[in-house]
Amino acid sequence: MDRWERAHGHIGAAAPSWLTFEVHRPYLDGADSALTTVHARGSLLAARRFERRQPTAPRFGMTMPGSYRSLLDGEARLAGYRVRDPLGLAADLASPTWRRMAEAYEHRADLDDVDRAGLAQWLIAVCLPDSVLEVLPADLSESDCADPVLAIAQWSRASALFAIEGLSDRARAAYSPLVDNPAPTVAHAQAVAAWGYLVTRHAADDSGTPELFARAEEVRKGLDLTDFEHALLHARLLLRRVMHAERQSAFDEAWQLLAEAADVLEPPVDADGEALTVEMRRRIIDRRVDIAVRRGDRAGESASIAEGLALDPYDVKIRMQAAQATERLGDNEKALAEYLDAARLGPYGTAFALLAAVRCAKALGHDEFARVLAERAYRTAPRSARTREALTELSDGPLAEMISLPAEHPYEHNWHYRMYAAYFNLGESRSPGLYASLPTLAYEFAEAGAPPEVNWQRLMPPAFRANLVRESGLSEFAVTHPADLPAHLRTPAWDQLCAWVARFPTADVERQYLTAVVLFRLGFGKLVLDLLPPRPVAELTTPAQLRLWHWRDVVRYVGSVGSAGVAEPTASFEIADHPACPTHLRFVIAVFAVVFHARETKSLEAASLWRDKAQASLDELLAGEEHSPFEKAMMESRFYRSVTYVPFLRRDRDQLAREMDRAEELARSVPASTRYEEFLARENLRACLESRSKEAFGFGEHEKGRRLVEEVLTIDPYEPKTHMELAEVLLAEGREREAGESYLRTARLGPIGTARGFALAGECFDRAGLPVLAEDCFVQALRVDPHAVSAARGWARVASGALAGVAAEYARDLEAWGAARRSR
Repeated sequence: MDRWERAHGHIGAAAPSWLTFEVHRPYLDGADSALTTVHARGSLLAARRFERRQPTAPRFGMTMPGSYRSLLDGEARLAGYRVRDPLGLAADLASPTWRRMAEAYEHRADLDDVDRAGLAQWLIAVCLPDSVLEVLPADLSESDCADPVLAIAQWSRASALFAIEGLSDRARAAYSPLVDNPAPTVAHAQAVAAWGYLVTRHAADDSGTPELFARAEEVRKGLDLTDFEHALLHARLLLRRVMHAERQSAFDEAWQLLAEAADVLEPPVDADGEALTVEMRRRIIDRRVDIAVRRGDRAGESASIAEGLALDPYDVKIRMQAAQATERLGDNEKALAEYLDAARLGPYGTAFALLAAVRCAKALGHDEFARVLAERAYRTAPRSARTREALTELSDGPLAEMISLPAEHPYEHNWHYRMYAAYFNLGESRSPGLYASLPTLAYEFAEAGAPPEVNWQRLMPPAFRANLVRESGLSEFAVTHPADLPAHLRTPAWDQLCAWVARFPTADVERQYLTAVVLFRLGFGKLVLDLLPPRPVAELTTPAQLRLWHWRDVVRYVGSVGSAGVAEPTASFEIADHPACPTHLRFVIAVFAVVFHARETKSLEAASLWRDKAQASLDELLAGEEHSPFEKAMMESRFYRSVTYVPFLRRDRDQLAREMDRAEELARSVPASTRYEEFLARENLRACLESRSKEAFGFGEHEKGRRLVEEVLTIDPYEPKTHMELAEVLLAEGREREAGESYLRTARLGPIGTARGFALAGECFDRAGLPVLAEDCFVQALRVDPHAVSAARGWARVASGALAGVAAEYARDLEAWGAARRSR
């Protein structure tokens, strides 16, 4: 599938990366796309001008500011296209056009004036203004600029400086040779008009701009150009004057100038002329909409928007203008759909579009959806006070506090890092969720040199860290070994971990175990297996060795869950029967074995055998004096919660209920006295009630199951999996809209289940008769997982806006691609 092949594996901040790629493709790899917006095609024309050695021929009049590329990069998160100059793009990602221009840039010192000027214009068009200064490192003199080609070069340098610095002294100096005493060249005419526009828009005093515009018009009239070129330059000058009229509040004059600019355009004579005309018409329409609003001209605004949408259907600006017009008419539902269309077509204005969508969603009573949109706005522009304020207003206390915290490093602005910093670099996780700081807990015990006798039960899936990095867009954290993390991303704790890993082969067994636990909790399960090659259990002689190799077996098993063949923890089973195995370790392994056989082999005989071993170990532990009352209560509660798989397999409902009652009784009464014990007690109660809810639903006790799920959420309202379980309950009750909102919470609090949460929310909202919400959820599912065929089908089913045709095509292509893969 060409549509997303290069974007696959990258998760944009707001829209699917493949969509951002296509709409803005010329900036990224120099090629065109059917979805490319008008202004992005400027580099295509500039490249043709370069090949034909036509630096003085007209190019697009609109160039994007220097921040545009960073916005594009930040929102699309296509790390491979993150470049500072043309040479930074890998050859296999670059189009033939980009490779040709990169080659010219590499040999810029050998270029003549014609090619240097043409290359500079292309660099401006692809929004690489810093590279222009490498091609044109110094200002030319006024006399040099009498040469039309050198004048184009100087204008390119001046444009680049303004894109980087605004109205700085260097930018003013670069414009000076072209503006002060303009020679009769195209570059001088355009530079004088451009300077008048920049002064009007950005300077405190614009009183001298009418003289600049008159000077530019005088220069234009004296040029030896074709009728088409004269008309184009004339229209551009008139468009520049609109800004000055607007600043004077002369809106009728501005409207007349726009009408004149449209009238003077001559019919194009070739494809390049057609591209220039389309771009000019698009710019005129853009300003016509703005001025119509200022004049209160609803009819003029509506007509201009319709023309703009027909001319440039995938441009964020015209989509925003359409949505704003709709909202002013009071149609919040349609405005919401249009703002969401605009947000998908960013990056310029994405966060603004999402904030406007938040406003409409709130007005329609879609509060949970509004919260999701506010979080996307924040993720898109985390440094913006407006996105932070909007999200804070819609968040509960703990999350609002998390958002308001200052950031010392750039990556600390990132939503996912703030939530789960411990998984990234052992930073401080700010999420109030129960499992956000598991790596930190493991590290603290490793630092203290003593593992806890009773540990927490949650084993995060191996893909958690990988998904977290992907969804955050913080690609520098995507390492498979702690030592590979760049120095500027490390915390002191991470440096200490690297030291432990470096000394792992010679460390004692206790240190190896503590280090292996931290590595697994961080998502480095494969590294644990690499550091601990397989070893016969018969060679193990000490309790510490047995514990370490049992942990290796757990890591191996967890890493295989979900794959074609689950790795049976046979080493652990041998360890449990080893004469040196301590009672507590035997107990842990026996309970683990009951769960394994119940889930994986479905063998009642094996599960019963291991239950008996677990019971014998528990009896011994409870009779001894080595463990505290807290530890004994925790062990017994966990025992009953796990071994009830045996009566479950026997379909013995009475025994199952009795033993789960005992597990819950212990979980609720466990005598915690320290902060860590309180955490373990809370985690155990949450797990126990989760199991009890499944028990209730399994026996058809819907109301009881619902109450238990709701209680689980009171213990940890930030656990995505539980919100998904609540959504399933609500869906069973026929409450589609509420189920959709619960699925949305799953997606918000990911990464576990993010794409699935969005896709299921889309299905629920579709059933509830909310197609606008449904479409957005399906698009967000595809943002996270572009392979999600059910989401693609859902999008094609409900799409009705700007991207309806794209949605249908995407679903067809994805299904065809999948069928071709299956046939192979």
